[in-house]
Amino acid sequence: MPKSLSQSDGYRTLVQKITREFAELEVFVKSRFAKAYWNVGKYIDEHLLEHKDKPAYAAGFYEKLAEDTGRERTTLQWAVRFHRAYPICEFPHKLTWEHYKGLLTVQDTEERKKLEEKIIRHDWDTTKLREYLSVKRRLAAPANDDNSVPQLTFTRGKLHTCQIVPANKSLIRRGPLALDLGFREQYAIPKDAPPLKEGDTVELAFKGGTITGARKVAVPKDELFTYKAAVEKVIDGDTLLVSLDFNCPMSVSQKLRLRGINCPEIDTEEGRRAKRFVEARLKDCEFIIVKTYKDRTDKFDRYLADVLYLPGAGDPALVASEGTCLNQELLDEHLAVVYE
Repeated sequence: MPKSLSQSDGYRTLVQKITREFAELEVFVKSRFAKAYWNVGKYIDEHLLEHKDKPAYAAGFYEKLAEDTGRERTTLQWAVRFHRAYPICEFPHKLTWEHYKGLLTVQDTEERKKLEEKIIRHDWDTTKLREYLSVKRRLAAPANDDNSVPQLTFTRGKLHTCQIVPANKSLIRRGPLALDLGFREQYAIPKDAPPLKEGDTVELAFKGGTITGARKVAVPKDELFTYKAAVEKVIDGDTLLVSLDFNCPMSVSQKLRLRGINCPEIDTEEGRRAKRFVEARLKDCEFIIVKTYKDRTDKFDRYLADVLYLPGAGDPALVASEGTCLNQELLDEHLAVVYE
């Protein structure tokens, strides 16, 4: 496209008009879709009310109606539930029929209203709503005994180990390979390191805050990227902002999500309780150990972590080998559920 065209006022106005029309169409379709289900529920509810004195009439009613209308019986029943839960036909345009199906599983009217407002405020899609409801149900389920608590499988990792990778542009002048520290950070291979090739794993040696050596070791890849870290902030029950200590003149501030678990949203009492628990557990820790993993399913390059802590300990190796796994502890205390 010619640059002059994309920058002209008339063209930008055209794009804005088309974008607005399609956005308004989408809102209209969503609103009309919900209204149609509400109308269906209203028609059925009124019809059944007319025949409320005929108990036999209701027998097989939905099966017959589903057959004659070509719709699923459960769909018709959901429509009736929708009409009964929302007797006045006023729906926020941002909510779809699938949103309402999720909302209808919340029996308490006030709780449902608050959840509706939360969906609109945070612009939740239906996937996020289903995840929220799933966590609520599972946390509310009675815990009969400790055997019912899922047990995470995790590795404690190995400190000061990394992998050899092709050097990025800023380090290529130092050689074709570099130390991959994770989080898109690299460090030059020490001059006295043994001959190394791409894919090798090495253990680093330090002196005075500088990497002074690297020896080749056999370390499973799932034990790499294990670091000492300082907690900057507990964002919520399963999310921390930390400063990763690479034991050399550099550090990285990174938001980490606790791997394998899901805590309730922070604007719920359950979510606030989970956050308070994490804050209490970590407040006396000078540092924690994090075993990090890149979440390859997430488009924002989010990093997952197993967090190990041991209040009062000053030796990172001790925390790594004997520290408590925070992820599992949140499950044990019924403050989180397994993330699926």
